[in-house]
Formats: sequence, C-alpha cells, structure tokens
Amino acid sequence: MGPSSSFIKLWGIPIILGVLTCFGLLAALLGVGIWHGMAWAALTVPLLVGIGFWVFPRR
Repeated sequence: MGPSSSFIKLWGIPIILGVLTCFGLLAALLGVGIWHGMAWAALTVPLLVGIGFWVFPRR
C-alpha cells in the first residue's frame, strides 16, 4: 500500500467522472448519430452521482 494506491483511492472516482464529462461534451459537439446517445449516457453518469450524493448525503 504505497502512495500510488492512496492517490487512486482518493482521486479515482473524480477522475473517472471528469473523463466521462469531457467525453460526453466532445461527443455531443463533434459527433453525429450514435455519438449523441453515447454523449447522453456519459453525461448522465456524473449527474446521477451528484443527485445521489445530494439526496442521500453522507454523515
């Protein structure tokens, strides 16, 4: 359990959410057809995570 595992433990999910958001925005702007569906899916995940933490806050 070195410093690398603690970095991933702390920043893993925020990095994944950021990558999904960037992918979704770029897919919506540059893509056509199936890319719009992928953009919707990619942008829905961070939204649902945010709503989940808003509705069910940690104590």
